[in-house]
Amino acid sequence: MTRIHTLFAGSLAAIGAVLICAAGVAKIPPTSGTFLVTVTVYDTDATGARTHIGSDDSNGSGFAVYSNVQDSSLVTDVFNGKVFLNLYSQSLRTLYINADDPVPGSPSGPAPGQYWQDVEFYISCYDSTGAQVPLENITASSGNCRVGVDFYSAGEKYKLDMGPVQPATGPATGWAYVQCNSSSGGQCVNWTVTPNLSGPNPTVANLYYYAKGGKLTYLHQYHDTYRIGFTNP
Repeated sequence: MTRIHTLFAGSLAAIGAVLICAAGVAKIPPTSGTFLVTVTVYDTDATGARTHIGSDDSNGSGFAVYSNVQDSSLVTDVFNGKVFLNLYSQSLRTLYINADDPVPGSPSGPAPGQYWQDVEFYISCYDSTGAQVPLENITASSGNCRVGVDFYSAGEKYKLDMGPVQPATGPATGWAYVQCNSSSGGQCVNWTVTPNLSGPNPTVANLYYYAKGGKLTYLHQYHDTYRIGFTNP
């Protein structure tokens, strides 16, 4: 899933970010699929329970905001219809990642903590056939979404992933739920993602590690919860 921005992609993101309507609301080019977003990571769910993915609280209490506009070393964008939050070009900002809440039968996982190395958080959604649906086109909600995070811990690179489309062979997981909070010009500009508690295997995610040559190898299953907001721009 890790990707490197090319100059062309970065230019598209910048263009998408500066197209502003008279009311001050970002207008998304309908065919671009690439634009900057501001990502807010919360430390608790709506009930106040601690989530498995959390923030570094660097500019908030119980949450933090990540924005490429404010810090160019961060990647915060929708790229080809998927949300990305990448931290691997710096070491000051982190995500709290807890991949050590095993389902019955799984062993302990990597130690929970604040991570930045190789960290890439991503969100994507799909239709009933498994085809990707650009997030800007979800103007109501979708429970058929995927959430995952790559991170480096104790000499290994891991991927914690849940959704209807899997990155490699592994047992079925839970799914994610994306809610559109507001739209502009017929496309969504404000979203919230949480686990899909009404879908199969709620909060269950697969943990993989990157073996030699970058091949993803399934390890075990762990619980994964999160509450992430993102807006354009």
